[in-house]
Order: sequence, then structure tokens, then C-alpha cells
Amino acid sequence: MKLIAETAWHHEGDFKFMENLVIEICTKTKADIVKLHITLDLDEYMEKKHPSYNVINSWLFSKEQWTHLIKIIRKNKKELMLLVNDLAAIDFAFNFSPEYIEIHSVCLNDIFLLNKLKKHIKTDVKVVLGVGGTSIEEIEYAVNYLEHPNILMMFGFQNYPTVYHDINLGKIRRLMKLFSGAEFGYADHTAWDSPQNELITLLGAATGVGYIEKHVTTMYGEERTDWSAAISIKMFRDLAKKVEILEKLEGDASLAMNQGELEYSKFGLMKKAAVLKVEVHAGERLTKEKIRFTRTKSLSDLSQLDVIQSFGVKVTKFLPVGTVLTSKLLQREIG
Repeated sequence: MKLIAETAWHHEGDFKFMENLVIEICTKTKADIVKLHITLDLDEYMEKKHPSYNVINSWLFSKEQWTHLIKIIRKNKKELMLLVNDLAAIDFAFNFSPEYIEIHSVCLNDIFLLNKLKKHIKTDVKVVLGVGGTSIEEIEYAVNYLEHPNILMMFGFQNYPTVYHDINLGKIRRLMKLFSGAEFGYADHTAWDSPQNELITLLGAATGVGYIEKHVTTMYGEERTDWSAAISIKMFRDLAKKVEILEKLEGDASLAMNQGELEYSKFGLMKKAAVLKVEVHAGERLTKEKIRFTRTKSLSDLSQLDVIQSFGVKVTKFLPVGTVLTSKLLQREIG
């Protein structure tokens, strides 16, 4: 499972703040991916009459500033996720060969962005689709339009902050089945001061997604953009430790028994082994009437099923009452 450290608009145009945030994430956390929101053409992204236009316009970074931040991320060997809000941002993003390029849910069916992306994206780059707060029809349209073999769907949305009963993990699991060809992630936006913050994030992770995203801040609890869902550097480190435990708990989904299960399932000491109720002579055939199953002091290499499937097989020598059956006491190999 990969951890995504989300920076978003938390910088509010303060480049030094953003530079420090990126450095702190890269050097003091186990984030696998650092996510940047890049807007270069605000007039394409929103009209001047939008109530947030003037504020966001004052927050925009230059290409040179974005390049500087990306170099910090690359220097620290973190993966790069670039969320692009306009056509110029897409062109700019491709200069840095990002592992992930994201279309936000607010732009999910913007065919102009999708078309630009479709023309330039390589198959080894994951297209991240923000699908929080979108309908199945909107998701299907974006997936079908892109026809990209490497889709990552990110669930979760920010409504400052998201309350747990709006997350709907049951819906997430259903969507994962409907779009089984994609990869999935969960972007958690639980309130920064909620005592259930970490628990809710881990429960989202436990749905089987491969990515977890959290807003991260160096000014925990300070009121600024996206602060309501932003956790501290320390909290992010602690979360990484819990996610590691969760990954080990999840396992590899192999149906074969692992070493711990094999140790537990030893026949004789743990599981019941087959023991003779009567004496049996060499050449005599084994039947169910001649055995019973019980836990024993000694080990057997025969499972209960092995023994059942050996009814009718001849024994190799005289066996007294109480003998624990093993494969060497039967004339053929079992299994």
C-alpha cells in the first residue's frame, strides 16, 4: 500500500511555506508519493466572476517555482503525482515524467482535458481519476473516453471536513467490483481534531485499496486552506506504521497455508491424528472401523483427509492398538 502526501492549496501562495512543507514531507515521513496541484491558466479553470478567482489568482506559482518543488521531490526519490487543472498544466506536467497524473473530480468529464491527456499519456503512467462525489455514469464516461490501461480511482472528497457517515465504505467496495480493471485509492478528509481520524483512515485502507491519501501540514490546527483535514508530520509518520501493520494483516491472499498456519495445523499435537482401535496385521487393509481420530503426543504426516482417502490401502507391517498412522506404515505414498 502506498501513502500519498497531499499538499493541495495549503500553501496559499506562500512559496517558502510550500517549499518547507515539501522538504518536511520528503525528509521526515515515509510518504511514497508527494502530490502537487498545478494550475497555470486560471482563466481556463474558472471565470473571473467566480468568488474564489481573485484569491486563487494571488496564490498561483510560476513554472520555475513548480520546477523547484518537483526537483526537491525527485532528489528525495519520492514518486510524483501531479493534479492538473488546465491544458497548460498538462503540457507542463509531462516535462517531468510523473508516475501519476490526476484529473480532479471537478473536472472528471471535461473532455478538453481528457482529450489532451489521451493524446499525450503513456501506458506506464497512471491516470488518477478523482471519483469522490461523482455518479457512476460520470466515472464510466471518463474511463471509456480515456481508454487507458492504467487507471487509478481515488475515492473520498473534501466537504470541510468529511463526516464519517458520508464516506460510505459499502459503496466504495461496490464500485471496486464494478470497475475491477482499475486500481483504487482512498483519500481521507476526516477532521484534523477528530479522535477517530486515524481509525477512519485505516478502515478506508482496509477496504482493499492500494493507496491512501492524507493532507499533511507543518502548521497543525492553524486555520488556512485545507487545514480542516490536514494531519501533522508526526501523525503521518504514525499512520505509516499502522498501515504497515495493516499490510501484514492483509497478507498476499494466497490460498496455500503460510508457515504460521502450518505450525498450527500439525497433526497429532494440534489437530487430531488417526490412531488404530484394533491391531492390524501386515497386508491387511485399512478401514474406518479400525481407526479413531484423537490428539496425540507424537506427530503424523497424514492429515485426517489423507487417512480417509487411504481406506482400502494395505499396511506394511503388524501394528498394535494405539499406533499413530503415518505414511510409511502404508504401502503407497499419500497425496
